[in-house]
Amino acid sequence: MEKIFFADIETPIGSIWAARSKKGLMRLSFPCAEEKFLKELSAQTEAEPEYRPSKLDDISNWLDKYFEGKKMEYKEPFDLKGSDFQKKVWRAIHRIPYGKLSSYGLLAERIKKPKASRAVGNAVGQNPIAIIIPCHRVVWSNGGIGGFGGGLPAKRVLLNMENILPDAEGKPEKGIDLRKFF
Repeated sequence: MEKIFFADIETPIGSIWAARSKKGLMRLSFPCAEEKFLKELSAQTEAEPEYRPSKLDDISNWLDKYFEGKKMEYKEPFDLKGSDFQKKVWRAIHRIPYGKLSSYGLLAERIKKPKASRAVGNAVGQNPIAIIIPCHRVVWSNGGIGGFGGGLPAKRVLLNMENILPDAEGKPEKGIDLRKFF
């Protein structure tokens, strides 16, 4: 049976949970209880995960640099568990550059399914690898901030770090047409 390693990683937005197999990164979750993270992870694999922070040092280092404001690009392999459609969407999200945004509709066009923006939205919401597969960079096609599984305050912090929003407090997106970052 495959080995799965997991750990919690301290970041400025709280303790982020990460898991990997020998194939690659499987999950990166926003701060939550360990039990919740392990329940989500168990939906991806039948393997019994082992808490081993040293196996996720590279992810910890990547996150440190990201939260220092460095433009980071993750080039290591993923071990994505999902439908072919979801994986296409997640790969398209992964290609959204630091400091840029996309919309559900633009992602649907990018994966050659222009009428599937609602299904793209569902796949975005199921993204198992937060921040590295940057679903926080997906907004509504009308330029609104959209939703976010990690909560809008976390989305605002991430978009502020990437110099998209001028602030992370309150509703800094109010009055800004985020389409200028497409």
